[in-house]
Amino acid sequence: MNTNNQNFKLMITNFLNFNFMKTTKFLLSAIVCLTLVTTFTSCSDDDDNPPPVNPTELFTNVTLTFTPSNSTNATVVMEDIQPNGQGGGGATSNTVSGAFVSGETYSLSLAATDASDPNDVDDLLNDDVIPEADEHFFVYGLNGLNFTMTRDANDIVGLDNNKIGVNTTWVAGAASTGNLSITLVHEATAVDDSANNNLGSATGGEEDFNITFTGVTIN
Repeated sequence: MNTNNQNFKLMITNFLNFNFMKTTKFLLSAIVCLTLVTTFTSCSDDDDNPPPVNPTELFTNVTLTFTPSNSTNATVVMEDIQPNGQGGGGATSNTVSGAFVSGETYSLSLAATDASDPNDVDDLLNDDVIPEADEHFFVYGLNGLNFTMTRDANDIVGLDNNKIGVNTTWVAGAASTGNLSITLVHEATAVDDSANNNLGSATGGEEDFNITFTGVTIN
């Protein structure tokens, strides 16, 4: 009888040990599978959610202020306001205040802002354009106007050592009336500010804005 009891206890022990080992293996397998699934899911999420792209700047207000070397002459101000940004539609304003004087030299001061939120106006020229000079270039255009324009020695230098056109000097020639345009090119593949092309030219890239002021006068 004792022998039978011992055999029965041994059978029970072996059965419990066997099931314990099976249970342990099952739990280990489950943990490994769960780890693999979590890792795979994490990788998939990373692939499906690439790093965010910086949003395109919204230029709502662009102002050109031409200050004469002779303080007795008037300052000329050109201002373009597009509340929804370039091409955004809605009411716009494009004005020219004052007239240029033949023979006078003018220093141009630029301002470009995002004023879509009046309580939080963003100075895009100083916060975005100038710090990223290699990605920006101003191209100017004249139609019917007699001007000589140069990019100043202290102008901001950008792509391929070209001056981007923030600091410029303008000399008014003979009396005339016409248009003056300013274009900000973003990420051009090539730009040129050479002596015979001071107004500038750019190849490739996209236009952050392209503005034309009409009815500009040199007296």
